Amino acid sequence: MNVTVKVKGATHHILWDKQRPLLDALLNSGMDVPYSCCCGNCGTCMCQLEEGEVRLKKNCVLSETHLQQGLILACVAAPISESITLNYDEFK
Repeated sequence: MNVTVKVKGATHHILWDKQRPLLDALLNSGMDVPYSCCCGNCGTCMCQLEEGEVRLKKNCVLSETHLQQGLILACVAAPISESITLNYDEFK
């Protein structure tokens, strides 16, 4: 799966093995993205999903309003669509 990520003013394109958490794919590609608990409890890895669709395996942080605004937790995101675009720099 293709992932476009906007972080720290740069745009990156990586491949995401659907068997791994999104956060792992981002970190393994060398990106410096925020994270802490890695299990959906803290919200540190929150980012804006601008295009595509993911499912959160766990969510103890985001409200229904956050989800409707497209905010996701990268540490517990599982892919649904074939490509996604994330933005760590600007939340809508």
